[in-house]
Amino acid sequence: MELTVIHKKLIQRLSDGQYYSGKQLALELGISRTSVWNSLKKLEDLGIELHAVKGKGTRLAEPLELLDKRQVLDGVSLDISGILSRLDVLDCTPSTNAYLVQQSRLRKIDNGTVCLAEMQTAGKGRLGRAWVSPFAQNVYISFVWNFKTGVGALSGLSLACGAAVCKALQKMGLSEHKLKWPNDILFEGKKLAGILVEIQGESQDEYTAVIGIGVNCHMTSPLTKKIDQPWVDLKAAMPNHPVSRNELAAELINQVLPVLSAYESQGLKPSLKYWDDYDGCKNKKIRIISGKNFSTGIAKGITEFGELKLLNDAGDIELISSGEVSLRLE
Repeated sequence: MELTVIHKKLIQRLSDGQYYSGKQLALELGISRTSVWNSLKKLEDLGIELHAVKGKGTRLAEPLELLDKRQVLDGVSLDISGILSRLDVLDCTPSTNAYLVQQSRLRKIDNGTVCLAEMQTAGKGRLGRAWVSPFAQNVYISFVWNFKTGVGALSGLSLACGAAVCKALQKMGLSEHKLKWPNDILFEGKKLAGILVEIQGESQDEYTAVIGIGVNCHMTSPLTKKIDQPWVDLKAAMPNHPVSRNELAAELINQVLPVLSAYESQGLKPSLKYWDDYDGCKNKKIRIISGKNFSTGIAKGITEFGELKLLNDAGDIELISSGEVSLRLE
């Protein structure tokens, strides 16, 4: 579902908090009143909440900031712009990861290719969970990087990216956010952001990694009722500090691309200190769940390969790989 110039102008006009009649909008946009109503209907189909008052007109229930490719690029640091090879900004896609995975199957994609989307219709997280992705309320961003290394060496990639996301959020003014192994970002125990890494490759010495990141910014959609875990957005975490989605997208690029660039030669090591700074599980009682099995103990940080160090009830250190396991704080 693509937005036309008219749809975008309509969103921008209705975002100022004022009510506009169909006649006013038709005159300003140079279209018929019927086209105005059809366009408003499309906005509602996207999940955008409208307020209509008889005799006054229509406005958006909440202001929306649309993604702006130029604004994002303007926010990318000069030393990072050389690593960013391409930025695609989509209105709607099944998922930004799926878009880049499909592109990588058609041809080799350059390192530093990035995709942003206003909305995902089939967003997903770890273990196949759905990632609720309403229109223009969050940041959905994916990165591509090609690695000439064995797939086992990429085991810590999502953790390195998690530390980078935390740094980006700190740059935006957030504090007290924490990492939950392997790659969830929490605020006051509620999920704020997540990461999904998908590895593609047919040879044993060259792989393409697609790293997807979702950050909850201002979630007002009824779709939030489908979220089956405690969650939070940046508006709730920083009520007095509005966050621009375009600025956040640029800062994510600034923090994630250098990590990807350095990972092949340095792995997770440069990110270990940052992970430790943000580690929300260290020295806490946790439960590791794998299918119907589970184990408990005290989290003791991570290894340079991204494994969780678990001090089990017998007093031994177990190394837990992320794989198909999940972690719960006790």
